Amino acid sequence: MYLGGAIDVWRFFRIRNLTRRILKLQPKLTSQLLSEFTVLTMPQPPDIAPGRHCTDPVTCEFYDCCNPPLPDDHILLLPRIHASEVSKLVALGIESVHHIPEGYPLTGRLRRACTSVQTGTPWFSPELQNELRGLEYPLYFMDVETMNPCIPRFAGTRPYDHIPFQWSVHVQRQPGAALEHLEFLATDTNDPRLAFMSSLCDALGRRGSVVVYHQQFESQRLSELASWLPEFAGRIEKVQRRLWDLLPVIRNHVYHPAFGGSYSLKSVLPAIVPEMTYDGMEVADGQAAGLAWESLIRSGSDQTVSERMRKALLDYCGQDTLAMVEILQKLRTSS
Repeated sequence: MYLGGAIDVWRFFRIRNLTRRILKLQPKLTSQLLSEFTVLTMPQPPDIAPGRHCTDPVTCEFYDCCNPPLPDDHILLLPRIHASEVSKLVALGIESVHHIPEGYPLTGRLRRACTSVQTGTPWFSPELQNELRGLEYPLYFMDVETMNPCIPRFAGTRPYDHIPFQWSVHVQRQPGAALEHLEFLATDTNDPRLAFMSSLCDALGRRGSVVVYHQQFESQRLSELASWLPEFAGRIEKVQRRLWDLLPVIRNHVYHPAFGGSYSLKSVLPAIVPEMTYDGMEVADGQAAGLAWESLIRSGSDQTVSERMRKALLDYCGQDTLAMVEILQKLRTSS
């Protein structure tokens, strides 16, 4: 745990003498280099089927050459299809979802996705509306953004701890009511945790469902904040009890051909709400958000960069919560 103060960077390294280990490898080095030079002089690359070696231990720089984008109806784009199931289908000469026979044994989730792709129509379960009735107004659609540096920056944190720096909340007080939008973004290098949690607690009120997408992530971040800021532990626990996860509702009760086997918000949103997309946004995912925040707080007197990053971050986080609002509205009107 980082206790504050200056960081001795040399404590992150260990110097070892590897001369003996290197000497043991040298007899094999000549044959290995000869083999590699032989491959490099070939007029065509070797015919090696893509597999785990494409990404392990690191992703090959020529990954896209051997792994072209799959067609929209490829069996690998069925949600959570097991490798053994893929092998069985390929052995039967089936690579398109459209070629899977109606009587072929699939799990319920795979069969629903298969039928949706084959018919080109979305599927909604009969129990969907009952799930949605569990929501309690006012509704708070919440999203938080974090960054997890390998070198701790603030006292009381460890390497790779998630430091929250931004939240967005869209509020609907009652059915049909106009949306309210609240947001927070730390804009300097100071520890943002206290201001983040204080403002978020005020925004979420004391009753009503807090709608999130992937509750495990949001709840874990709140638990970490409770351990760092014990004065908020009671309020955080009450917020956690109000969390309502939209992800399993989608996963268990909805499938759209455009999901492409993915239930991520970035895949679900343009399928369910075609008029909304993350395409063209300067910040379009969580990793980009962390990098943008770094640019924002390090930009110093460069007001142009600072304002651009600030706007991009606010747009992205606000898009995430508005996306949940629009998806929920579409689900409520689905048949």
